[in-house]
Amino acid sequence: MNAKVKGITYALIGGTCWGLSGIVGKLLFDTRGLNAQWLVTARLIIGGLIMLLIAFLQKKEKIFDVWKNKKTACSMLLFAAFGMLACQLTYFLCVQYSNPATATVLQYTSPVMIMILCLFLDKKLPRIIDILVLIAVVAGVFLMSTHGDIHTLAISQKALILGMIAAVTIVFYTVWPVSLLREFGSPSVIGWGMFLGGIMLAPFSKFWVLSGKWDGYTVILVGIVIIFGTVCAFTCYLKGVMYLGPVKSSLFSCMEPLVSTILTVTVLHQAFAMADLVGIAVIIISVTSLAVNDVIEEAKTHKKNQTEQMEQKE
Repeated sequence: MNAKVKGITYALIGGTCWGLSGIVGKLLFDTRGLNAQWLVTARLIIGGLIMLLIAFLQKKEKIFDVWKNKKTACSMLLFAAFGMLACQLTYFLCVQYSNPATATVLQYTSPVMIMILCLFLDKKLPRIIDILVLIAVVAGVFLMSTHGDIHTLAISQKALILGMIAAVTIVFYTVWPVSLLREFGSPSVIGWGMFLGGIMLAPFSKFWVLSGKWDGYTVILVGIVIIFGTVCAFTCYLKGVMYLGPVKSSLFSCMEPLVSTILTVTVLHQAFAMADLVGIAVIIISVTSLAVNDVIEEAKTHKKNQTEQMEQKE
């Protein structure tokens, strides 16, 4: 399996696990009385410890290497606060105030933001497809949030703001740790990011106080969020970043909004208006089309380079 196929596979699995975690989180909020702050703290601290254990078993004493240099230590702290913690907290708060599909699709606008950032940093002009995708994503968010009526909001203002902030934090989460991942590996970087993010939130969420209804079912649901929605999801997604780069990895995680939307309807029995479904479809199709276009262009460039090399040899 080549690097590109591995990257796509990891990104798709990560997106699927993320979509599942949003559904389970909503069940915990609505049926077990838990809140987003406590759940995020639990998943980050426990998930972080699991990831650090995995990293220790793989590299042993090397898991502390990131703290031996001031620059990488500061970079890790910023990733934990504004990447890991911020994207998790805003996403689950949006789930709590709306539904998993809405939160996930709003967050899925992040690839367009990453595209804009990369164009700015590389000092490149946008292609026609970049502009069309940007317009389509804005239109999709508009349909979802207003149902086409500019004078009303179909979702709460708080949920809309949190969803868009979540998208911004995903940009930071995706772009910032690339150098850390290459130098220290994903288990160590993810583990420290999760654990420190959870520790930062713990004083505000009162992690040590168990609220809501606790029984075997609650424990199983929390376990799913931590193992599949946290450890598996983040590991697979960031491995996708290593193989594909930040732009393509975020685009191929399109399974997350698809899974989240399907399960929101089938498991949570959440009804969507036609404008919602159109908006969701527009966002998913437009962002995914950008990924497909990039892959096609990359393949053409690779083939062209191979042809030129063969001609030079002749």
